Amino acid sequence: MTDIRTIEQFHENLAVPEACVLGKRLFKKQFYEHGQLGATDKKAFVEDIEGIEWRYTIKPSTINIPKLEDDTHEYLEIAILQVVLTAADRHQRIASVIQKAIPYPLLILFVSGTRLAVNAADKRINRADANKIVTENSYDTGWIDIGSPEPAQAAFVADFRVTNFSYRNLYDFYQDAVARIIALNCAAYTGRYAQQGEAESASKGKTARLEALRQIEKFHQERNELRNKLKKEKNLGSQVSLNTRIKQLSDRIEAARNEL
Repeated sequence: MTDIRTIEQFHENLAVPEACVLGKRLFKKQFYEHGQLGATDKKAFVEDIEGIEWRYTIKPSTINIPKLEDDTHEYLEIAILQVVLTAADRHQRIASVIQKAIPYPLLILFVSGTRLAVNAADKRINRADANKIVTENSYDTGWIDIGSPEPAQAAFVADFRVTNFSYRNLYDFYQDAVARIIALNCAAYTGRYAQQGEAESASKGKTARLEALRQIEKFHQERNELRNKLKKEKNLGSQVSLNTRIKQLSDRIEAARNEL
């Protein structure tokens, strides 16, 4: 059951201006009837979602932030949706469907009991068809128990506040939100939540951290595969070779971790 009071504490900290409040209900069928969803995605929508609310609209007429529109990006407004779930396991699958269905920048707040997850995605204009938007990288905090968050999660929640984001334009505003999600993902490996240095541009810091995160995830997967192989290996020479490769991957993980 959703703990409304706990989730509202998150919204109070988010501090979106009253002028941005929309509070419009969206119906699930708007997504799965017209989105050409596969059976698994449709099942997730039907079974897992209790309700979808278009909670806030961030745009020049509701907040003092200019739009950004060029050959690559179209950031005319940002929608913040809240999706209340009855089951939490498939929230990233649901996020992917919603991000692709709505062509402009979205921050999706998933709620399950006292837990919350924040999802974002990079979007750009399709070079082959300027009337279409392409969804690229996806970012997700994973589940945070707002009632009793881990230290890095508590730091993220305190920092994830509209007044902390750039007001230069809507693109930079959105990228500041994304940078905080990335910072929380980095904390899983560094043990602490930290933004990139002030002298470093947001885009450069985001790119470098993303690359390091991807490298770590790749090396972790390779190392786990080698460790499983080592458990079954009987040949001493092969064991030595596998242990050497595992050590090399551990060193590379540590090197990438230092880049976060």
